[in-house]
Amino acid sequence: MLLFVTHRDSISCSPRPAHSSRRFNVRPPRSWGLVTDLRSSPVKKPPPTAHTAEVMAEGESPKEEPEDELSAAKHELQHRWCLWVHQRPGSQKDKAWNESQREAHSFDTVEDFWCMFHFSYPPSKLENVDYSLFKQGIAPAWEDAALKNGGRWVIKLEKVKAQSLDDLWLSLSLALIGEAFYDVGGAELVCGAIVSVRSRASKIALWLTTAKDEKRVMAIGREYRNVLASTPGLQELATKEFTFEDFRKQSVTYVLSKVSGEEPPAPSSASLFQ
Repeated sequence: MLLFVTHRDSISCSPRPAHSSRRFNVRPPRSWGLVTDLRSSPVKKPPPTAHTAEVMAEGESPKEEPEDELSAAKHELQHRWCLWVHQRPGSQKDKAWNESQREAHSFDTVEDFWCMFHFSYPPSKLENVDYSLFKQGIAPAWEDAALKNGGRWVIKLEKVKAQSLDDLWLSLSLALIGEAFYDVGGAELVCGAIVSVRSRASKIALWLTTAKDEKRVMAIGREYRNVLASTPGLQELATKEFTFEDFRKQSVTYVLSKVSGEEPPAPSSASLFQ
């Protein structure tokens, strides 16, 4: 399965100097913020200096600029993020789960995110695949130690257009790396998201490290729905039902219903983790 348009090394970027962490507000489309401002400007080398031009005119190899100078303009994210890809059973039925789940790329700057975005296929171009974006050190699996007491907010998307699915995934990715859930208590609780591409109905889920803190879990769920519903052309998602699945209980414990107001906990239901 080909994930990136070009070789992985072609989207790697030189290291950047250490500086203070920053938090960007990128809740789409109300305030795309710095992350989206740099979308159309992938990381590029600066133009040759006068000295470099002279050297090249003499037929010599140009002198490489120091890495610190090339990367000085990069904007550091609050966390390092990893893109994972999981090929669902089909042509790979004999493979174990951990063999079909692999980390494809990681980044920790705004520029490196857009570099990855420009060189990778959107979810709709792949079949029976899970795309995952998680903080470094956490695997996109409810068996992971960081997620044993966690859960996920899930929305099922039936008959969704390919472009809409890609737009939703981009909106959620930007919300994650831009710390859009910070103001509702999600700074440490929100750890990643998964888009599951299927022929009949796809799903997008936001993963949390805890399922017990009802107040914060519900607040994060509302903000999650706002992020998706703010995607251009998909405002109807604000009226859709979102469910929260507790990994330990393997059941639905909270629901964001179509009706406004405080949502009561949902009755338990099994067989959700397929």
